Amino acid sequence: MASKVFALVSSADREVALEVGLIYPLNAAKKGWMDEVKVIFFGPSEKVAANDVEVQGRIKELLEAGVEVLACKWCADRMGITEKLEVAGVKVVYVGSIISDLLKEGWASLTF
Repeated sequence: MASKVFALVSSADREVALEVGLIYPLNAAKKGWMDEVKVIFFGPSEKVAANDVEVQGRIKELLEAGVEVLACKWCADRMGITEKLEVAGVKVVYVGSIISDLLKEGWASLTF
């Protein structure tokens, strides 16, 4: 059984991020539901993470809880938001191989 989970947040809907996409990972980390937790912003959600103050506050909470927060560099570069994401504490990297490796290693995945 997987004791590691990553949340792939791709929706441009900020409510998806705030109400479910970032809440479960935060609780899973803070309450010890899972041993390791990661959040990956992928595509349209990256604009929300870069520009929404409330989402950035949730990112800060995730980081404080020990959650690694990533975003796709290819997408961020194309949207011109790489620096904004980095300022928010998000690690901006190419995530395709990272996602593949996590799945191969048996991580559970949630998509929002």
